Amino acid sequence: MIFALVTITFFLSACAGAASTPPPPPPTVTVTTTPDPCGAASLPSEVNKVHKFMREFDDASLLASNTPQAQLSSVISDMQEIRRNAEDQIVPACLVNLKQIQLAHMNTVINTLIGFLGGADQASLNQGSDIARQQHNQYAIEYARLLGLTVVSPPTPTLGAQETATSQPAPTPLAATNQGTSDVHLYAEPSETSTVVAVLTPGQSATALTQTQDGAWIQVEIPGQPGQTAWVFGALVVLNAPGAP
Repeated sequence: MIFALVTITFFLSACAGAASTPPPPPPTVTVTTTPDPCGAASLPSEVNKVHKFMREFDDASLLASNTPQAQLSSVISDMQEIRRNAEDQIVPACLVNLKQIQLAHMNTVINTLIGFLGGADQASLNQGSDIARQQHNQYAIEYARLLGLTVVSPPTPTLGAQETATSQPAPTPLAATNQGTSDVHLYAEPSETSTVVAVLTPGQSATALTQTQDGAWIQVEIPGQPGQTAWVFGALVVLNAPGAP
C-alpha cells in the first residue's frame, strides 16, 4: 500500500511538473515576395528580354536584304532559329501583345523570303513586305508604350489668345538607329527616288519625329543639323530609346 501511494505521488508530481513547462515558441516563418515583372522597377528589363530577339532578327533581316538569292537559305535558317527562341520565351501578361506582334512580324518576313526563293510573283512579295513594315511599326509603338516613350508628332499650331496650354511632361523621343554595317540614306521626301540629303553611318542614331501613315518611312532630324529633317526607310533602322543598346 505504501509503495502504491509513493508511486502515485511520484506520477502526479511528474505530470504537474510537465504541465508547468511552457510550450516551445512556434517556428519563425519567413515570407518572401517575388517582384512584379510588370511593375515599374522590373518592366524595362523584361521588355528588353523580348526586344533582344527583335534586334537579332532585324540584323538578320538586313543581312538577308544584302545576300544573293543562292545563299539566302542559310540566312533564313538563322532567322527561323531566332523566331523559335522568341516563341519559347515565357513572358508576363503585360508583354503578351508585344510578343505576338513580334512573332507575327518574324513569320511574315520569313514567309516572304521563302516565297521569294520559291518564285512568288512580285505582287505577293510587295504585299508581304508592306505587311512586315506595318507589323514592325506596330511593334515599335507597343515597345514605346510599355517604356513610356513616344514618337514625337509634328509641332502643333501656335495656340490662339483665347486658348491655354496645359503643362505636360515632355515626351521622350525615340531614336532611329542604323544597326547595320553600311550607310543608310536619308531622303528629302519619303521616297527612294527623292534626293539623298544625308546618311546614317553604322551605329549612328537620329531623333525620330513622325512617320508615314503606313509606317514605311520615318522622319528624323538630321544628325548635327538641328532643325533639318529628312526621311529614312523604316525597315533599315531600329526604333529604340536614346542611348539604348
